[in-house]
Amino acid sequence: MRGLAFKIGGGLAALAMAVSACGSSGSGGSSGDESSASKQAEPRETPEYEEIVDLAAMKVVKQQYVFGDTLYLDDSLLLIQARTHPDVNYLSVVTGIDPATGKVKWEIDEEDIPPSVVESGMFMGRGRLLVSHGMAYVPLSSSAGAESNYGFVALDSETGEAKWVAQHPVWEPKGSGPGGRSARTVVDIVGAVGDTVVYSAHSYWSDGDLSSLNDPNAKIKPNILHRAETVAVDAETGKVRWKKDGFLGRYVTRSHVVGTIPAKQEARRNEPLAGVEAETGEDAWKTTWKSNVADLSKDWLLVRQSESPDIGPHDGVYEAATGRRVAKLDADNPPFLSGGWVNEVPEAKSHGVAWIATEKDKDGPQTLYVAKDGESKPRKVAFHPNERLEIDHPMVTEDDYAMVQTAMIDPIGQQFADLENGELGFPVDATEDDREPIAYSDNYLITGGTQVEETILYKRVP
Repeated sequence: MRGLAFKIGGGLAALAMAVSACGSSGSGGSSGDESSASKQAEPRETPEYEEIVDLAAMKVVKQQYVFGDTLYLDDSLLLIQARTHPDVNYLSVVTGIDPATGKVKWEIDEEDIPPSVVESGMFMGRGRLLVSHGMAYVPLSSSAGAESNYGFVALDSETGEAKWVAQHPVWEPKGSGPGGRSARTVVDIVGAVGDTVVYSAHSYWSDGDLSSLNDPNAKIKPNILHRAETVAVDAETGKVRWKKDGFLGRYVTRSHVVGTIPAKQEARRNEPLAGVEAETGEDAWKTTWKSNVADLSKDWLLVRQSESPDIGPHDGVYEAATGRRVAKLDADNPPFLSGGWVNEVPEAKSHGVAWIATEKDKDGPQTLYVAKDGESKPRKVAFHPNERLEIDHPMVTEDDYAMVQTAMIDPIGQQFADLENGELGFPVDATEDDREPIAYSDNYLITGGTQVEETILYKRVP
């Protein structure tokens, strides 16, 4: 077993905790040596991770490249995306693994799902996965065409037993679209709030090649929307609780569904944002400007105007419940849209959002800001002037660590910045296979590299 205790670089411990944006840290009337000594916090033990299993060595994933969009990691279950059945090529297999042991809990294919739950002609496909409150949710597609996703099936996370299916009708406009385009329907699992599961559906006219959607000179133009709606269902039964037409849900926060109000010429990005009440589907807030969500947590949204490094007039950190902006962003360190952890984003697993700002110019001192769930204002941590940092993965832990990356060390690797005492440490040994995090939960971490054999599941040591 490869132990992954954090490595603390001597020069990297020179971080100093600045005054919190929430207010002064002073105590008022206390004084004296004994009182001062009692207030000096002892250095915290740097978190450690230990290897649970080499995922690539397991038969269930050996033939499949494992990355953030092929799995879903929860403290209770590691859900592996549908893969081709090893013996029957027209079937696909979904696997549930116990992250505490690395052992397979169950494997199911379409023939294991009774017809009373899923009708004939449906198969488990690729798309957003979700594990929540003892249930695992897996996308379903139609055998009529791989491009038409029809919904998802709810499985018991302990046994893999199918409980119910959410099946959305495929919207089929008459004839072909502009320029002879064909119509496609997509259904995405968005997330869960309490005992409510939310999914979105949209139908659009498409050329099929989406590589140049945002290129004004491209011969292939953006998708043209035909219809969009968001649906909330009961997590126990799958029965519909509410529907909202013209709203495309993308993310679930503590009590809201955040999405876009797409126009007829939509490319699924750069659309006005909106928030609705997850319990009722009632409008909560909306914007008049177009933007993207680069990162989110239960309480916060980190918003960027576009996919380019430009900073727009509305970019910043927003309250997910109200749409109110609490902080602006820095043009020298624009937050990039998450490139990995595809299935982690919709459920907002991070316990806050983090971003970096330069104090004066791009070569000056940097400050790490964190908007933590449950807190009304961002915190800030002042970094040593020589440290050049960036945030590559959106991860803030419940016990006050934020994942950052620095180019001032050798080798380069992802690290946790301690928000209490300002130290840095490695969650993963970057010297080994150059692995980086690709999925996480509160107590588990999966790292991977450019090759499938580098995919490892780790557990945080208490």
